[in-house]
Amino acid sequence: MNTCGLNLKKRSALRREGDLMNLLMQVSLFSEDFIGLSEFYRDLFELPEVEALRSDVFRGYLSGDVMIGFSALAAYDMLGLEERKKGEGDQTAFTFKFDTREQLDTCVETAVARGADLVKEQFMTYYNWYMAVLRDPDGNAIRLACPTP
Repeated sequence: MNTCGLNLKKRSALRREGDLMNLLMQVSLFSEDFIGLSEFYRDLFELPEVEALRSDVFRGYLSGDVMIGFSALAAYDMLGLEERKKGEGDQTAFTFKFDTREQLDTCVETAVARGADLVKEQFMTYYNWYMAVLRDPDGNAIRLACPTP
């Protein structure tokens, strides 16, 4: 099976040798209240800000090696993208990893207290992950997962 032109065995070997960079660098959300939305994620997951990228249309926070970017609606035009209309259905979902069920449960309580809506209470998936599904204050889907319950 190929991934971006490299077979999986070769990708694994390169990753062990440190010669393959992480392909996912950033995930971005566009929001009318991008500052408020960024602060929701920052506070909920204790994410450090990439202050060098802060501007009047962007905030970025690190989650491991991946940056979660929050852009003002003006960024649609800047990037040549078409604005997504509310009510068109889910197109993305963030998944945040937790080491224990207790950590996940605490995060669900905190998220709801900070304005998230609980879509699906904690449950066991068919692949044996403990998971909850929420929506952030802008309505974006968030999955909280504990893969080793």
